[in-house]
Amino acid sequence: MILICAASGRIGSRTIDRLVNDDRFQEVVAGVRDVEKCQDLKPRGVDVRAVDYDDVSGLEAAFEGVERVVLIPSFADTEQRAQQGRNVIQAAETVGVKQIVFIGIMDTRSDSPLPFAHAYGAIESALSESNVGWTVLRTSMYTDNLAEQYPVWLECGELLTCAGDGKVSYVSRDDISASIIGVLAAPVHEHAGKVYTLTGPQALSYQDVCEVINDFFDAQVKVRQVSVEEFAERLRQIWGVAYPETEHVARVTPLFQVVFKQGMMSEVTNHVARLTDVAPEDFLNWLERNVDCGREVFE
Repeated sequence: MILICAASGRIGSRTIDRLVNDDRFQEVVAGVRDVEKCQDLKPRGVDVRAVDYDDVSGLEAAFEGVERVVLIPSFADTEQRAQQGRNVIQAAETVGVKQIVFIGIMDTRSDSPLPFAHAYGAIESALSESNVGWTVLRTSMYTDNLAEQYPVWLECGELLTCAGDGKVSYVSRDDISASIIGVLAAPVHEHAGKVYTLTGPQALSYQDVCEVINDFFDAQVKVRQVSVEEFAERLRQIWGVAYPETEHVARVTPLFQVVFKQGMMSEVTNHVARLTDVAPEDFLNWLERNVDCGREVFE
């Protein structure tokens, strides 16, 4: 039995869909905060259970009979996020879960400007010290995040960034969920104690991204470098993302830009292909699949 935490989220829901449509997996559990909102999964043969990362006893109940847990962290602040990870590990140990697949990020430095990078590092340390089998999938920045950004660049003709020439090995959520399936399809021991870094096939600067967008849409977007302070001040306008109830995005996005500039998300690996037997999607292919976001600008 496999339980996907945060099953209603963007990576969790993709993973649930893949599991349900794959005959190799018979017992699938969706772990969500609000069970009532996910009742549509039950007709598909998915058991829906309440998963609250802050409730250890509740986690133990949710994990009963489960052999493998996919841990996708919440958006909680650093210390709470780290504790939530430890809670999952504690509950998994108590009920005898055989494997935790942890979805982390590439940058887990203790001195990273990203506050929650410390939390991800703490969770990885807790896993390594636990009695539960574990596998870590560190991800680069999601290509999908650009879907909220590039239409605004097309509309205003300008891409503002404070990342300098820093490059990012963007990876799609689809490739991440496929990699999760690759781990779950194998015996627990095959990936036990291993750390994989999931990336796209190339690292791109914002100038590189801009050139692909210009060629694809026959546009003339220009990159303009600004200070971290100006970027933070103009975040809502230049990225075009609405932030009600997601203030963490507005707070953290400038810090990601700093990490990009430091080159801490530029590593390119073949780990997606190793886990899925399929090469990861490049930015142009992803753009072709998400072209409607940009076309709306010209309508």
